[in-house]
Amino acid sequence: MASLTPTPKQQFFDANGNPLVLGKVYTYAGGTTTPIPTYVDQVGLTTNTNPIILDSRGMANIWLQPSVAYKYVITDANDVLQYTTDNIRVPIDNLSFGSPPPLGDVTPNSGAFTTLSASGEVTFTGFGATKLQVGTTPERPTPSEGMIRYNSTTDEFEGYSASGWGALGGGGGGGSGGGSNLIMFENDQVITTSYTITTGKNAMSTGTLTTGDIFEGVGSISGTTLSVSSVTSVGVTLSVGKSVVGGDILDGTVITEFGTGTGGEGTYTVNISQDASSTTFTSPIIITVPTDSRWVII
Repeated sequence: MASLTPTPKQQFFDANGNPLVLGKVYTYAGGTTTPIPTYVDQVGLTTNTNPIILDSRGMANIWLQPSVAYKYVITDANDVLQYTTDNIRVPIDNLSFGSPPPLGDVTPNSGAFTTLSASGEVTFTGFGATKLQVGTTPERPTPSEGMIRYNSTTDEFEGYSASGWGALGGGGGGGSGGGSNLIMFENDQVITTSYTITTGKNAMSTGTLTTGDIFEGVGSISGTTLSVSSVTSVGVTLSVGKSVVGGDILDGTVITEFGTGTGGEGTYTVNISQDASSTTFTSPIIITVPTDSRWVII
């Protein structure tokens, strides 16, 4: 489908409709009096003067950065104001995504993204807080090592490593006491998620400890697809990172992605390719202690 050509060169007129010969175009960040540059061509390396001086036909080459709001103040050659136009923007096109201007250098100084990737170091300053994604256990995303999020099912921060999802900081409560006198460390009494103790570290908990309800159902595995045909447990769901145990299912089998299932009946992707016939299986809570580590319960 064809589109109407844009104005190839900008032209300005005075109040009588005559070309604004040698007129001036002052350019500012939208809604402000902060001067910002425009450019002489699409490459965006050579800036116009500010103000831009119009030619004998009241024309000029004015190229703008995508996603930036501008304000134009138009005067005649003697700086007599003709008019002001605020919040001028160019339509979003492929160039808007190829080399966007840095966020925060001009107004607007904020943005929203569905997916944002950054390389190198990312530094946050100020006295506010950084908010992580919040979701239930069944809403865990397809995992990748290094992910962190807040689990609203377990009310704790969690991260994903090669061994699966685990509570950050071991899932225990913080120290407490008066001022800097930290004399107590609180841990929960019900274990609701699997956890692997860090290699080379020891862990300690106070009991009695019990596990939360465990998922139980009937399913089979073909390749890396787990097909759950029925669920026998009540109020417990499958989620990414959960282990699958039972029948001839291979040890170490873990759910890595939702298929048609979202916690109950349906299909899921697992990490180990195999063929396991239909069987009753569970998704137990597993605490993994490396060979050089200790877990002490007192």
